Amino acid sequence: MVAFAVQAGVSIDTRRASACGPVGRAVIGRFTASAALKRILAGGRCSFRLVGEGAFDLAPRPSRPSTSRPPPPSLSYAPAEGEVAPLIVLAPERPTTADRLADAVTAQSGSTLLAQGVADLSGVAQIVPGMIETNLGAGRDKIFLRGLSDGPLTGNTQSVVAIYLDDVRLTFNAPDPDLRLTDMERVDVLRGPQGALYGAGSLGGVVHLVSTPPNPDRLETWAQASYGLTAAGGDSQALDGVLNLPFGGGRGAARLVLYREIDGGYLDNPGLGLTNTNQTLRQGGRLAAAFTLPDGWSLSLGGVLQSLNANDTQYTTDPTIPYVRNTAILEPYDNDFGELHFGLHGDAGPAVANLSLAYIHHVLDSRYDASTAPPLGPASGPAAYDEHDANDGMVAEGTLASHPSSPTQWLLGAFFAQTRELGSAALIDLGSPATTVDQSNRVGLLTEGALYGEVVFPLLRGLDLTTGGRLFVYDDAISSTVFAPGFPSATPFFGRVSHVGVAPKLVLSYTPSSTILFYAQAAEGYRGPGINTAATPLEAFGGTAGIVRSYQADELWGLETGLKLRLFDDRLHLRTALFQDDWTGVQSDQLLPSGLPYTANIGDGRDRGVEAEIDYRQGGLNLSGSLLADHPELIRAAPGFTNLVGSDLGAAPEFMANLEAVYGWSLSTSWRFEADGRVSYVGPSQLTLNTVPTRTMTGYTTGRLALSLAQTRWRLTLAVENPADIQGDTFAYGNPFTLRAQRQVTPLRPRMVSLALQVAY
Repeated sequence: MVAFAVQAGVSIDTRRASACGPVGRAVIGRFTASAALKRILAGGRCSFRLVGEGAFDLAPRPSRPSTSRPPPPSLSYAPAEGEVAPLIVLAPERPTTADRLADAVTAQSGSTLLAQGVADLSGVAQIVPGMIETNLGAGRDKIFLRGLSDGPLTGNTQSVVAIYLDDVRLTFNAPDPDLRLTDMERVDVLRGPQGALYGAGSLGGVVHLVSTPPNPDRLETWAQASYGLTAAGGDSQALDGVLNLPFGGGRGAARLVLYREIDGGYLDNPGLGLTNTNQTLRQGGRLAAAFTLPDGWSLSLGGVLQSLNANDTQYTTDPTIPYVRNTAILEPYDNDFGELHFGLHGDAGPAVANLSLAYIHHVLDSRYDASTAPPLGPASGPAAYDEHDANDGMVAEGTLASHPSSPTQWLLGAFFAQTRELGSAALIDLGSPATTVDQSNRVGLLTEGALYGEVVFPLLRGLDLTTGGRLFVYDDAISSTVFAPGFPSATPFFGRVSHVGVAPKLVLSYTPSSTILFYAQAAEGYRGPGINTAATPLEAFGGTAGIVRSYQADELWGLETGLKLRLFDDRLHLRTALFQDDWTGVQSDQLLPSGLPYTANIGDGRDRGVEAEIDYRQGGLNLSGSLLADHPELIRAAPGFTNLVGSDLGAAPEFMANLEAVYGWSLSTSWRFEADGRVSYVGPSQLTLNTVPTRTMTGYTTGRLALSLAQTRWRLTLAVENPADIQGDTFAYGNPFTLRAQRQVTPLRPRMVSLALQVAY
């Protein structure tokens, strides 16, 4: 198996190969990797499964027909003696191990996320270097990597980090849909500009969620129930279930994931007589099916459905009284997400073909307390500002890639997406009766198309040159209307912006041995132009410097050099990188005098820094840590924003670090005890791109301690989140209408103790 993997350039998980029996049939000739592997294993007691392009898993065949269920994978998390399993990542469009990829990538396995109590991307951010998620509230946050932030406000700008679920891009200008990470095979975080392969909105990097695929080899069920108690807060509870059902004699399988989670609130509103107002309900599921077709092809289809409902936002306005906020009304928020996808994968002669087609439906509803926001309109008492956004999009992508055994590796791809956005906003005087004071509607149609590719050229032994790029077109058409009392008619507007460009990438990598990798790369990321429509009739675009109807595309060039080492029989992994990012025409969401957001090109930014990761395994012990030190700043300001020169980029700390230790030891042949502890530090940062001292956020530390008792089929975990009960300010923002007038603080969740039971059959 090892000799075959080396010759064919593939990865094979051989941890269960000891049960395969003596096999060693020689294979001579020209075959696909699957065909050759099938011949090698013929007559033995093992079969194989393709888990990704160029990545295989061996498993023993049943010795005789049986209706009994084979044992599921162990729920143990800490590594057993002698176990070192490299993670195969899919982030660069072609699967490879993280330590052989000439990019800054962190891969976290699903078993690791489960054991660490990581249920969403805010938890992933605590264990991945340079990753931070704003803390406005569940389902309304933005993700930043390596300090590349366009500010904390959520307006019309496209995300700086692309979020993918398997082969599908999930968002455009919407916040993170905050999918619950139940039954994930892996989460890959690829840092640095990725415009060549991933297109617009990936100038900071890519977060790739990889779901566990349907398994045609056996029936599987898995379930988890957890209950948590928050200090001076509400109870939390979650139920997760997974069912894997094979059919067609091993030629297909379906996998169903269902979950329901109540995140207990911990903020009080004495003025309204309410406690624990920020309770959140998240429920949903995924369904996936896979079929094996003739001639080495496979078909997959499925969908995702999730609703997320938060009763209130989670900021406070008086730092001296933690976990209390007095507002005239609550500020609820809903984030509902749906997705349907179809995929076709197979051998197309000299290449491997992959086609994906998806439909995405994303609806967001939010309410802000606008009672003290007179610029919006003549509200005489409590007032609410309600926003509604509905995005419907079709995304299609196809790739042709060389076989892993080909001497020259290459990739060709085509991408097309069209998104229709319907948005509305209204200021409502909540008197009796309620009256709409100001209302705006927005309709947009965004079309994207691209051709892209890359080629890896072997130059000398161990020295490779990778070059690639993306030719893209981008078109955005917007129409809007604004209604307000005192104005004779609606204020209509129509605008259109287009952009054509090329995003190149160049990588030089050197592997003097199988345990060392040096690389240097230059890559570009970009976002397309757009149009502003959010305003009251009194706020004329173009009347103030910087407040314009349209904003231009921005682009980022990233330069990076890195080193990856594997030492001591592969038990120590070290990854480090130096980088500089130059960001031209930074798009950033700013606030109009009314408090409504608009987008502008505020100037040019730059970020220089270093990051490092270390992972050490010995027996049942696993030690890991990471850090990021950088300096993101605005080095040139556009007209109208001269006060921002020298400002740090908003919500981007200059130092982050985390450390984790896991230790497991066997109590018997079937029982195992595990201890897990982690600590994370996030340094100080500014909320927005300005130099106002009151908008700074102090650094804070948080962590988790857990003890687990595990057997093959079940696992019981007692965990404590934020064990020191720290009240650090994670995010100094909650309401745009009062941001200029009052201090806003988002504290960490108070100490929470939870008990979780996981069972697998």
